[in-house]
Amino acid sequence: MRELQKTDYEKVRPLFEELRWNLVTSAVIEGTSPGRIYLDHVEDSKTAFMCTVEGYYLAGYDNNDEFNISLNRLIFERIFAGDTVRKDETDVAIGFHPDSWKEKMPIIFQGRVPLTTTRRHYVCTELKVDHWRDHVPKGFQVQRIDAKFLKTPSLDIPEHVTDWMKTNWGSISDFIKRGFGFCMLHDKKVVSWSVADCVSGDACEIGIHTHEDYRRQGLATLTAAAAVDHALSRDFQQVGWHCDEYNPGSIGVAEKVGFKLERKYIQYYACANEAHHLEETAQAHYRAKRYEEAIQCYEKFFSTPPEELPEWLREILPQELGTHYFRVALAKAAIGEDTGALKYLEKAVDNGWLHINFLMSRREFESMHGTSAWNSILQKIREKLYPVEM
Repeated sequence: MRELQKTDYEKVRPLFEELRWNLVTSAVIEGTSPGRIYLDHVEDSKTAFMCTVEGYYLAGYDNNDEFNISLNRLIFERIFAGDTVRKDETDVAIGFHPDSWKEKMPIIFQGRVPLTTTRRHYVCTELKVDHWRDHVPKGFQVQRIDAKFLKTPSLDIPEHVTDWMKTNWGSISDFIKRGFGFCMLHDKKVVSWSVADCVSGDACEIGIHTHEDYRRQGLATLTAAAAVDHALSRDFQQVGWHCDEYNPGSIGVAEKVGFKLERKYIQYYACANEAHHLEETAQAHYRAKRYEEAIQCYEKFFSTPPEELPEWLREILPQELGTHYFRVALAKAAIGEDTGALKYLEKAVDNGWLHINFLMSRREFESMHGTSAWNSILQKIREKLYPVEM
């Protein structure tokens, strides 16, 4: 395996031809997005591995065992150790062509049992939201993110916005020069933003993010519509959008704006930290309704000593524990373990999971309805939701 010099990136474009719908692969080759490319041979290469800020990509001949073993070492010894294109990368998710790469994933990820995730790729060539400006709520305004905007005093701009620019474009100045973005403002606070991920030729890709306190108000749709409107009114012929299959919020925004599903695709991935990988494995089993496997992984994850968790996971885990406990409760209820389900449901409530309407709608818990333990849990949720002032 050899790392290719950036001045020679154009040589590998034919290898990534079948993956060009992942626009970032072209952006890396053209030098407008950060990346690295590794080859089996610098001259007459048949296999290539690309590291980008939007993921990892394998292309070409898959049956080179020496290359695949070297790739395993690259992942575990360098990428998992923090030598990444994207700052603070926590996992390696690989897209690939041809499909026969699937058979090589156990070799490439040897040391972790690789997981799979289904993704969606959307393309928009025509904006579906008519007169989007007329729908911006009173007290809100949409603005383009440019050099002037970024220098506006007293604006509350989330660090995530500028990090997005630096990560995907290399620097804010490169983003200003080649990219574009729009945001929704409320009282001088940026509450939703849609920023270009990359551009190549007459195509671009965008993403969307909305502050938690401002979701489910249609703001993401309007902000993304502004970005798409800008792109299509300039020199871009199409706008791309990628999201996870299990992300209904992102799917909903894309389809409301006018994006059409172009394809679904599979990525194989593994996490750098073993405990994090165990958590991801538990979630994968839960989503697939492999409830016994999900319970086993979650209970093993819960017993992981804190010092074995990465710092970022230790910081966010208190906010996520309630959801994890609820998933175990539902999984146990689904396989008929009512006592265990109630135990974990109580843990979920104690850790802030208070979605009583959703709980009542789940058939998995019907056998517990009316029991004293069930009524006690419902009462605890109500007391937390509607505390009585003493």
